[in-house]
Amino acid sequence: MKQAFFVDSTSSRRGIQTDDGIMTENEQIKERTVGEILIVSLSGQFTGGEESEAFQEVLQRALVNGKRTVVVDVENVAYINSSFIGGLLAAHTSISRKGGAIVLCNVPEALQQILHVTRLDNVFESYSSVDEALDAHNNDQ
Repeated sequence: MKQAFFVDSTSSRRGIQTDDGIMTENEQIKERTVGEILIVSLSGQFTGGEESEAFQEVLQRALVNGKRTVVVDVENVAYINSSFIGGLLAAHTSISRKGGAIVLCNVPEALQQILHVTRLDNVFESYSSVDEALDAHNNDQ
């Protein structure tokens, strides 16, 4: 697998570019593209700090680059707070206005409960796997 270290001068983001996508320096966000769909895999805690800021940059870049569908794989997310949910909702609104969607996959039970209590399960489509999300949205492109 080829790897290259990079620094994004527009956002001061640093990380490693691999054949599978981008892994940020903190290794909490990994990106890859399948066709016109951006897949973002998250891991660890997202509490409104640098990790949440980096995630927002990924979503903004997807919007600027014309990605209509962003699949967010949250299987390895250990904890989120309201700042993360607010950022996710704001990004969803921006992408929806452009005719796109942010969809979730591999949602752990605890996060499913949060989405249900906040009624965000009616806002975000949720799939059991990345492949299922890709199958559902490949025809939308």
